[in-house]
Order: sequence, then structure tokens, then C-alpha cells
Amino acid sequence: MVKAGLSIPASGAVPPAMTRARAENRALPWWAAMAGLCLVLLAPLAVCDVPPLADYPNHLARWFVLASLPGDADLARFYAPHWSVIPNLALDVVAPPLMRVVPVYLAGRLMIAACVLLPVLGTVAYGTALGGRWWPLGVGLLAYFNCVLYGFLNFAFALGLALLLAAAWLRWRERFPAATIVMAVVGAPVLFACHLMGLVFFAALIGGAELVRVQQAPRPLQQTVRRGGVLLLVLAAPAVLYAISDLHELGGDAVFGPPAEKLFQLADVFSNYAPALDYLTAAAAIGLPVLGLALRRGRIPPLAAVPMILLAIAFLAAPSAWKGTFHLDTRLAVMLDVMLFAGFVPARWPRWLGSVVAAGLAGLFVVRMALLTTAWAAHQADIADIRYVLAPVRPGEAVYVAAAGIQAAPKARAAAPRWRVLSDGTRTDAHLGALALIERRAWWPFEFDNASQQPLRTREPYRALALRVGNLPDRDQAAAADVCGFDYVLLTGADTVPPLPAARFLKLRQSGFAALYRIIACHPS
Repeated sequence: MVKAGLSIPASGAVPPAMTRARAENRALPWWAAMAGLCLVLLAPLAVCDVPPLADYPNHLARWFVLASLPGDADLARFYAPHWSVIPNLALDVVAPPLMRVVPVYLAGRLMIAACVLLPVLGTVAYGTALGGRWWPLGVGLLAYFNCVLYGFLNFAFALGLALLLAAAWLRWRERFPAATIVMAVVGAPVLFACHLMGLVFFAALIGGAELVRVQQAPRPLQQTVRRGGVLLLVLAAPAVLYAISDLHELGGDAVFGPPAEKLFQLADVFSNYAPALDYLTAAAAIGLPVLGLALRRGRIPPLAAVPMILLAIAFLAAPSAWKGTFHLDTRLAVMLDVMLFAGFVPARWPRWLGSVVAAGLAGLFVVRMALLTTAWAAHQADIADIRYVLAPVRPGEAVYVAAAGIQAAPKARAAAPRWRVLSDGTRTDAHLGALALIERRAWWPFEFDNASQQPLRTREPYRALALRVGNLPDRDQAAAADVCGFDYVLLTGADTVPPLPAARFLKLRQSGFAALYRIIACHPS
């Protein structure tokens, strides 16, 4: 039968070309939503050249130093590269070469963009490999999770890469075993180099999937040997790298937080700038999958459920700090929350329910992103203040940095705008003194240079100066400190505390958030 020039088989079957066209038409809204999601996630990076991620200015300064050495004589007086086997190198390898091609702040924002988008893309890839479609896009609510706002960018990068590799494992492990195993053998040491916790996540995802395959196999014992051998092969190189790294030699410093606080961390992962909105988002993101499972309106396939069980056990047993790394259990909480979007597959949702859920999550996403974008735009005023007061500093000089003390000074705490303090109380302005290094090529005492975590070494006598200063001092500590060896004091939050004593410190410039003092008498009286 022929109608309107279109040939239809007598059996009534739809031609393959017609089926493909319908599939493409159904896919267009999904791809449009995916593209829109990514564009909105990148929008905050257009309003601020130094985003208020707590540790980010410090990391940016290190990348800048690595990009500038050995050609910059001033920086070479302060620092030397220290490359070794370090499981925390993702952006330290990528950013410095990029900074030789594009401006430093553009390179930094490109790194942040990668760390925001990779976990989103990885979650979507993993979720669709399990048969999901729209629900994984909800991970946009988690794109700026607490560890990203803390500035743990290598971890975020490794998290996304682990999800992408695990998604490929789910799709191709049974169809193309040899190629998939080679991919994992190569990817595992790359993950180790990016961040050790990314490797832990990948091992849980593929290890849990292999346990499921073993349980489903007609000959479990034979499959246990075969698949267990494959996992050992995948993890062999990272095990050797760990054994020869400085991290292997550290130990004995595990710190455990109160057990009652563990479960609250699953909600704290969503911490942003408004506590009520953050907890509402956490309730929706965690509650909808739980409710769907309880009402049999969704499922977590075994290939994802077993890894989630492994991660949950690790989360409950993990310390909060170990081997010089902090927020270890928080990172596992991030993995569990991400898996709520990657591993949950809705089923038998009425059209009206799907529309309501989609509209609600989209509304939360838009509000959260609007709040974050406006906060970042306002943060640019603090950056301008610091740039203005640092103008007298010359290359090769040393800047002592102190903060008003948001945690200790009631006036400072009450006056702090939201972009300086996250909803969980974490300060985001503690490392802004790194701009003295980036923009003035001056030394400051708080550069991250831990031999087991960063590929940078501080030269003497500056290392001894940094050890003498210790942690970031507040205004009162700075007023009474031995500041010999420094040329200036940069005081942040200066608009909320009294000036430094005029007998020892000459105020050169102040602009709102920041003040710069020349040191007159370095010894305290």
C-alpha cells in the first residue's frame, strides 16, 4: 500500500527509517535539556574571575608557580618543583601548560568548568548505561556540591572520570571484554594520579558490578577466579604506585568524628549558600529515590546497588581525616549522593507525576544556580579590594596574611556576606592572600606544598618563615606576632575589626574588605 509517497509494508510494520526518525525526535528534548543544564552550570564562571571556592586561590597560585618556573627569578627564590608519585595531581598536570597559552584566570576557570561538568557527564553516562534517561539529569542539583565549593577540585575531576570509566565498563565489559579491560588497566593509574579517592570510587563501581556478574553466573567459582583476577590486574599498577608514594609512609593520624554526625553529612553534601534551600534540595534528592523504592515506583539495579552497599560500608567506617587528608568520609558521602542520581531508575511513574517531579527539581536547580551566581558576582568586589591594596607590593617581597577572624569575632561573623561563608560555616576567603603571589609575584606563607600531596617545595629561608607563622592568624594574633622577614601585612575582613597597632604597622591602603600595612617594627614589644 502506498500513501503520500510513503511505502508501508502490508504487515503493518514500521520501516526502520521511520523508527529511527521517531527515536531521534524523542531524543531531541533530552539533548536540549542536557545542553541547557551544562550552559547554566557554567554561567557563574562568567561573572567572577576568581570564584569563591575556599582552597581554589591557593591551588591557582601553585599552578601559576609551576607554569612560571624556572624562568621567573622572583618565584624561583621562593619555590622549586617537587614532582613525585602523588595521588593528587589531576589539575597540577593540566593547568600549568594551559597557563602558558591562555591567561591565568581563564585557565583556572576552565579547570573549574571541567571539575563541575565531569561529574555531571559521568553521572548521566552511568545512569543511561543502567537504563535511566531523565532522572540522571537531576545531578545538576549536586554539581556545585560542598567539596567543589571547598575547592577540592582534583577530587571532583577524579569523581567524574571514575563515573565515565565505570559507565564504559557497564556498557562494554561483556560485549568487548579485552578492550574494556585494557581501558580499565590504563584508566586506573590515571585515576590514582588524579586523586586517590577517584580510584576508590572506580574500584567500588566495577568491583560491585563484577560481584553481581559472579552471582549471576552458572559457574560462580570459575567466574570468581576469572573476574577476581581481572580486578587484581586493573588495580595492580595503582597498588605499586601507592607503595612507592610518600603517602604510603604516612600513618597514625586517623581522626574520627562523632558517629551521630555521619548521616547528616549526606545532606551537608548539598551545602551551598542558603541552609533552608540546601536541606530542601537534599530532602528532594534523597527522598524521591527512597520513596520510589518503597512504593515500587523505581529500582536500583544490582549493578549499582552492590557498589552503593560497598560505599555505604566504607562511609560508615571511614575517618574524617587520615594521612594529611581531611573530609575523607565527606567524599564518600558525595559518592553515595551522586549514586542516587546515577543508580536509581524510576519505573511506572504516571505522566503527571513525572511532570511534577521534573518541574520541582528544575525549579530548585534554577533557584540554587541564581543564588550561587549572584553570590559569585558580589564576591568580585572583595577581589577588587585586594587588588587595590596590593598595588604597592613589588616582586620578590614577602606578605604576611591575616584574617579578621570570622569564627571568633562576633561582629565579623555577623557582617560576613554569604559569599564569604557557606551555609555549613566554611569560610571561602581564607586563601585570597594567594593573589599577592599571582598578581604581584610576592611570597606569602600559606602556599600548599605538602610533599605527599603537591608537586611544589618552598625554599629556605621562606619555609622556616612559613613554619613559624603556622596557621592563618587572626587580627589580634597578627598584632602581637613576630613578623620579621616580612615586608607587609595583608589583613582581610579589615572592615570588621580595628586597625593594626600604628606603632608597628603603617597602613598604606584600605578598601572595604582588605587593608595593607607596611611593617615598621617586626618584633613585638
